[in-house]
Amino acid sequence: MKVGTVFSGIGAFEQALKKLNMEHEIIFACDIDKYVKQSYFANYETKHWFDDIRDITKEKITEELDVFVGGSPCQSFSLAGKRLGFEDTRGTLFFEYARCVKELQPKVFIYENVKGLLSHDVVS
Repeated sequence: MKVGTVFSGIGAFEQALKKLNMEHEIIFACDIDKYVKQSYFANYETKHWFDDIRDITKEKITEELDVFVGGSPCQSFSLAGKRLGFEDTRGTLFFEYARCVKELQPKVFIYENVKGLLSHDVVS
């Protein structure tokens, strides 16, 4: 299974695959945090690393993905946050995730939801 992850953190999805003994190859991972990157590389190998999701393009990722996983930063939508949604720059990264799905055409994609994502523009 060929996997790509964004907002990868320290590799929760990758760890799940490892624990399930599922054969997989990490084609790319992506996270903006330099300390996360250090932790990630201490545990996993990947063909490509991106510091910013906006740098991921079909030209750079020529392999066909079986699974694409990610969940953009939740602070913009979370009930615990200020709920600025797409008016918070972090909230607009959702569109970058959608762009990657469209461009990379993985067989399957998994988007991690956060409570409040679907209701952030709803008036109570």
